Amino acid sequence: MSGKELGVRILAMVVIGVGCMTAVAGAAPYDGSTAMKCTIKAVMVCSAPSGDGCIRGTAATVNLPPVLDVDVGARLISGAATGRTIKIMSVDRGAGKIMLRGLDVHALGTAWDLVVDENSGTMAGAVVSRGGYLVFGTCAAR
Repeated sequence: MSGKELGVRILAMVVIGVGCMTAVAGAAPYDGSTAMKCTIKAVMVCSAPSGDGCIRGTAATVNLPPVLDVDVGARLISGAATGRTIKIMSVDRGAGKIMLRGLDVHALGTAWDLVVDENSGTMAGAVVSRGGYLVFGTCAAR
């Protein structure tokens, strides 16, 4: 191989490497392409139709772990000390957010949504049954 051919090959490898790094850098850090740890920082618990209002609490107030392991690729959310997992039934993306949805029809009769901002990792979620609660926090790559 001549010096010129070697130079062309090295240049091609550099261009490919830079292209790959640019593609990775362009992906939003919280787009579901890698698993996330989402920390619940605040919870608002709202009562059933009696209309008694909402109370501020923590993850423990509603029997949730303080940190959720969110694996969009495996379509699972875990983190409970009991080992319980919740299946992600629907994944949508739009307006710079990833939106996850699920149902727990048989055990609890609940529906839930979790929305994560793809750029900042800010998280908000809702769990609805007879009453419901909102969760707020942040996600980080796991």
